[in-house]
Amino acid sequence: MRSYVVFSSMGQDRPGLVKKIAEFFTARSINIERSRGCVLGNEFGMIILTSGKTEDIEGFIGELDSLREKTGLDINVHKTKAPSHREVKPSIPYKLIATSLDRPGIVHQVCKVLYVNGINIDDISTNVDNNPITGASVFQMMCYFSLPATVKIVDLKTEFNRIGDESNIDIRFDAVVNK
Repeated sequence: MRSYVVFSSMGQDRPGLVKKIAEFFTARSINIERSRGCVLGNEFGMIILTSGKTEDIEGFIGELDSLREKTGLDINVHKTKAPSHREVKPSIPYKLIATSLDRPGIVHQVCKVLYVNGINIDDISTNVDNNPITGASVFQMMCYFSLPATVKIVDLKTEFNRIGDESNIDIRFDAVVNK
């Protein structure tokens, strides 16, 4: 039988962390199904959906202390279902990009609209960069979400336009044919 585990790690950034994690997984016949990792400040964080034979997963979980010692990372695991077993209502995938001068609360404003409309976020990332010309801190959020059949696109556009106008946030979203 095949089992799935979400693996997350965080620790001081340095070269070779991903190599050590991948090497540990490979030595135990654990497959990396989906992963994300990035440097945040001076820390490196990574989250990975893994899969393997149930007995390999159990052994993998039992040996995580050795990976913690080798890497110095804080590591957590959580057993989960196969992605194909996730219950999903009929929906249309969308990609949203929000851009604004940086300030607290932008993520909250955008995500509140999604929440109020019963929309699930599938993937989200944010970043702040300095504009090379003006030096201003510019915030950008990219978000993939699943739009249920019960939500009217025109109503969602109206709400995002209202928030964009009130808070000076450029919010655009479009249906995704292929991610």
